[in-house]
Amino acid sequence: MQNKLNGILATNGFPENKTKMSVYRALAEALMEAVLSKQLVKGEKLPPSRVLANDIGVSRSTVIKAYEILCIEKYVKSVQGSGYYVEDVQRKKIKHRLLSISTNGSRPEISERGKRFRKYVNLMNRTSGGGTAFRPGLPPLDIFPVRQWQSLTNRYWRDVTYSEMSYGDPQGLLSLRKNITDYLRIYRNIHCHHDQVIIVTGSMHSISIIGDLLIDADDQIIVENPAYANAIAIFKSLKAKLLAASIDDEGIDIKGVPLSKVQDPKFIYTTPSNQYPSGIKMSLDRRLEVLEWAQKHNCLIVEDDYDHEFSNWEEPITSIFGLDKSESVIYLGTFNKLLHPSVRLGYIIVPPYLVNDIRASLEQTLRFVPPMNQKIMSTFIEKGYLSTHLRKVVEVSNTRRSYFIDQFNRELGAIMSLRPLTQGLHVIADLPKSIVDNELAKFLTENGITVFPLSKYVVKGNMGNGLVMGFSSVDKASIKSKIREMGALCRQFIKHQQSQ
Repeated sequence: MQNKLNGILATNGFPENKTKMSVYRALAEALMEAVLSKQLVKGEKLPPSRVLANDIGVSRSTVIKAYEILCIEKYVKSVQGSGYYVEDVQRKKIKHRLLSISTNGSRPEISERGKRFRKYVNLMNRTSGGGTAFRPGLPPLDIFPVRQWQSLTNRYWRDVTYSEMSYGDPQGLLSLRKNITDYLRIYRNIHCHHDQVIIVTGSMHSISIIGDLLIDADDQIIVENPAYANAIAIFKSLKAKLLAASIDDEGIDIKGVPLSKVQDPKFIYTTPSNQYPSGIKMSLDRRLEVLEWAQKHNCLIVEDDYDHEFSNWEEPITSIFGLDKSESVIYLGTFNKLLHPSVRLGYIIVPPYLVNDIRASLEQTLRFVPPMNQKIMSTFIEKGYLSTHLRKVVEVSNTRRSYFIDQFNRELGAIMSLRPLTQGLHVIADLPKSIVDNELAKFLTENGITVFPLSKYVVKGNMGNGLVMGFSSVDKASIKSKIREMGALCRQFIKHQQSQ
């Protein structure tokens, strides 16, 4: 271990305190304080005496003496042939310590925009860590071709040039953008130029970029109701005025939006392939209707096609972007739903007149998505690995959906009823009025079963009381055991509720 400790030593009074005592003692005191304040933690190896002496400009014998004091005081232990390692020491009285500047407790407030982000983050469905059952939106993680990806990663580091390790294009790697256009042409019947493609880290990043680019305070946008809760959180944080459009069996009912409330909307945010969370696939007639409405009202359409393959494998419908002839659609896609969320790769297809504006925004914020991930993804597509994986992912997801529904109805059918959804990566179970979805979802999540409350997706009104659940991220054995566990937890929750 050859960490440079100059900053830690300066924080703890060295070299300032060496004017008050011998240099080796001053160094030892500073190291002791660093151990006590946990800046140096148990088991951490100190730099070799020669390295530390060179770093702080003292003789090696000075460092050795300081280390010997630390050993005597039991702040570190010496391991022969290996070095000096920090011990776990309780705080003692310290003779010399660098005084920090005290404050009166007042600090500048964060911006109004920052306060809104802090406020509306609670609208999001958030989980971190824990298990994957039954978190909505996850693909079959266990069938991801790890060895192929590892091989491509090794190949990248074998062949990478120094120039490729420098700053990247904010718009994304050219080879990946070209391969994405080919992939979209084949699998989604979307025709675009690679110069229209922007590489991002996923759906949330896309929505954030578009929001920053288009939304000023009090601008109106039209959203589906119910809608993707995380997108709603971003729009509200940007101080947009949301006009909710209801969902019927053909998708967003844009003509049902009262014209008296329409005030120059910037865009319509929609999820036509698999409306989230209702699972409705927007009809072709309705897609044309939305395009016509947007052109009439001079607004854009943001088409979030977050899980296209899972919803259009058997009966594809042309995307709104593919139907558009007036460059009024911004198309969002992600690989995080096809591969796994930690791959952090997605894309936006934008009208040509917006490309330079988004590039400028990226240059001042994210800068660029790591080129390594982009290069590996590009090769993954080129070699046909993505095509092969897509077939497996769709097949496994459909199989697990059927199995989940069967097991769920056996175990929980008497408590809640599943809606007949046959596409996508999630299902919805409606709850009786006696059970509040937020409370049950919280209880289940705290006990290792991740579900989202349906009511959290509602933009306006009181139109949802249920659970949104994923099913494809775990195998059949786990589905069966986790549903049994979920059944037991639900009965426990109901029993506790009835006893109140």
